Amino acid sequence: MADKVIVTNWTALKQKYKPAGIKAIEAAVRKLIASDKTRDLKTVLIPLDDATAMKKLGATSVKDASSFRQNKVAIDGVYEALAPDYLMILGAVDVIPHQDLKNPLFTNDPDGDTDKFAYGDLPYASDAPYSQKINDFSGPTRVVGRLPDLTEQGDPRYLVNLLNTAATWKSLPRSEYETYLGISAEKWKDSTAESLTNIFNSSGDLQTSPTKGFRWKSALINRRVHFVNCHGGDTYPDFLGQSGTDDDVMPVSHQAAFVAKKGNVLEGTVVAAECCYGGQLYNPAAADDEQMGMCNTYLAMKAYGFLGSTTTAYGPFSGNDQADLICQYFLQRVLAGASLGRATLEARQRFVEKSSPLSPMNQKTLAQFNLYGDPSVVPVDTATSTLVVGPKATTLNLTAKSVAKSKSVAKAVHLAGAVERGERRELLRAKGVLLSELQPEMSKSEAATPTRVRSSLTKIMTELNLRPLAALSFKVESPAVPALIPKSPMAKGISKAVAAKKQHTTAFHVMFGLPADAGVTVVAKSVASKEGSKLKRIASKTMAKKSPIHKFVVLEAKEVDGKIVSVKEAHSK
Repeated sequence: MADKVIVTNWTALKQKYKPAGIKAIEAAVRKLIASDKTRDLKTVLIPLDDATAMKKLGATSVKDASSFRQNKVAIDGVYEALAPDYLMILGAVDVIPHQDLKNPLFTNDPDGDTDKFAYGDLPYASDAPYSQKINDFSGPTRVVGRLPDLTEQGDPRYLVNLLNTAATWKSLPRSEYETYLGISAEKWKDSTAESLTNIFNSSGDLQTSPTKGFRWKSALINRRVHFVNCHGGDTYPDFLGQSGTDDDVMPVSHQAAFVAKKGNVLEGTVVAAECCYGGQLYNPAAADDEQMGMCNTYLAMKAYGFLGSTTTAYGPFSGNDQADLICQYFLQRVLAGASLGRATLEARQRFVEKSSPLSPMNQKTLAQFNLYGDPSVVPVDTATSTLVVGPKATTLNLTAKSVAKSKSVAKAVHLAGAVERGERRELLRAKGVLLSELQPEMSKSEAATPTRVRSSLTKIMTELNLRPLAALSFKVESPAVPALIPKSPMAKGISKAVAAKKQHTTAFHVMFGLPADAGVTVVAKSVASKEGSKLKRIASKTMAKKSPIHKFVVLEAKEVDGKIVSVKEAHSK
């Protein structure tokens, strides 16, 4: 058995890198495996395309690196054979692809959600077999992260540097992670303030755009937690703000090129970005100035982890939902001392638990957010009350240096740590299975949205000064009560009474909309400024251009037993 498994595709890597590059990558992987050993982790590398190695595991090898199904089947086979505590995907999407999960909100209307797929690594974190239905993976059970190289690029130095960071990471005191760089579009400041308060118990350092950014002072950008709630675009490296009084003012709020400047990001930084496409692994050659994406940029600067979305994400102007929740859940667990991978799994599970039954928007949110970074990295060093029984009683969280002084101490620490980690994994697996069993089936209705529902949503759109667009409806089937745990006669009776009393969600209805006065949006290259109480748009000197941001609004109605009981408003990020 292995504590940690690294999966990759050597054939795909060899197509990208020359022999010298492959040699450098192999050496960096060996260094990581050796480093993990000093951390009491047995790590193995499994090439999914190696038929011999996969056969020994009883798994099916990958013959076509681009095949979604083959990669899912192969990783499932490796996981079943080795049951690792951590699974790390090595390489970008041209080495091992994100899975092609169908976006339930997809519409052919160019003003709506045009993402056919909500690409992501969620299925690799689930025992369910290959599928394109997000709902099939609503009970994630595995700790998974991806260490990506640069898509369709042939310089191995980027990936080697990421592997070196993964080999040399160090946990730091929680105090190093208790301050933050929090950036928000001014339009979403209330929602972002709530998120920051939930994570850090304060939103006093919230930075809004326009007003501030993107050239952050060292006192802010050198903080080790970055939380960003701004706009992002397809194959676009920067994030944009948005005025609270003029929707067309959208200056750069966070610039990848600035993040990439030496000294601007401290090693060990952890990032959660709600922005659309913030976690997109695109080929830098396709972007302006050939700038790599924000997630790749942070990792290049030795950030330990980045949680971001591959496609259009959602969230409200005020309150928390969708992207707000999964990002804050992730950071809360990181601050509590979880590994990056466990924090991601726990965030996904908590999101499903909080949002169940998963609406179409929440299904997409679950699917599209991914962890980039070594999942075994533990950024925050937390105190423990556990005493290790060895030559003498000592605490579990000893430093590697002190453990190395004694083989007997090292053995005791490894055993205690492995037992605790194994028990956590067992509980997380059970919780994931239960969440999956409780999730109802959902299917898009072939019939048009009922007239009464469409009329109701249209009225709300008009009241919000929005122009209604396409509408979609989804049927929800209540799940059978899972028989996972034997029940006493009393428990069976209570369950029957609760089931009889409970009202079930029977449908979701979605309507897309645009501002009634939507026109040509512009984005300025620098920050807008204020004169008195009026916002002044900088245009002539800042090379305003058409925005890469796709902005629209979604109303999502929940129907219970034939009656609309609630409507949520969300906005593309």
